[in-house]
Amino acid sequence: MKTSSSFLLLCVLWVYPLWAEERIVGEGEHRGFIINEGRQVFKVSPIKPGQTIQVFLTPHWIVEMGGKVEWRLEDPEGASLRVGRKTNPEVDPFFMEWTSNSEPKPSAYYIHALGSGGVYSGEILGQFTLQIVLWDQNDGNSGTDAPETYEEAIFLPLSEPGTYLFDENFVSSTADVYDIFKINIKPNHSLTLQASPLQWQGSGQKGKVSWKFLNKSFRLLKGGNCPFPQTTPFVVKVFHPQVKTDTKPSLFYLLVQIEGEASLIYTLQAEMKEGR
Repeated sequence: MKTSSSFLLLCVLWVYPLWAEERIVGEGEHRGFIINEGRQVFKVSPIKPGQTIQVFLTPHWIVEMGGKVEWRLEDPEGASLRVGRKTNPEVDPFFMEWTSNSEPKPSAYYIHALGSGGVYSGEILGQFTLQIVLWDQNDGNSGTDAPETYEEAIFLPLSEPGTYLFDENFVSSTADVYDIFKINIKPNHSLTLQASPLQWQGSGQKGKVSWKFLNKSFRLLKGGNCPFPQTTPFVVKVFHPQVKTDTKPSLFYLLVQIEGEASLIYTLQAEMKEGR
């Protein structure tokens, strides 16, 4: 018991300066301590626009009773993005994610680990593993995430006749709720657009994806939704007639929104042709 107590004391003395400071980390697996009344901070930087962070946190308790851990995902200004908590003896992983195009559009992430529920300040309650994944979205084959405002919406390059496929679009109820795309249709041209759920993830509680096709005045032309875990496609057909005094293309929007506890990879397939 004397050796065990001495080892524990050395751990406390060695860890204290570490958990009081900020650590800069990148992708991969990292480890930290759950310390009563202590805090560890992990900074993930730099972050590219439209990049998604996924964080998997798993507690490993040392003490038999008592102990809590709270993890917070924040932006550089301290705005809370996601919060998760575990209480001893819970050991199942906790998952957090965010996309940097989603407000407040963080340029870096801070992951805070706060321990509580122990006997004395500085007590080591356990450890945790921190798995970080960073990946670039490719909404509309753009190499980034489709913004969440109409002003910054991504143009889908559909102006010329042909068939187009965009197969890596992503929305998430915890990180990236909206995707907005712009589409130009020339006079005397018609568009057939199909949006199809491809891969659902999450618990699915109250999960669904909604599709809205709007004109340039934001009037809804057609809408639809698909509940988790179905893959029913949404199809819209629109024709822009030729008007003698107007040869400009007409602008349309596709709004994709996800709800509930789910994320979704979906495809967009389009056919543009001259005439009806």
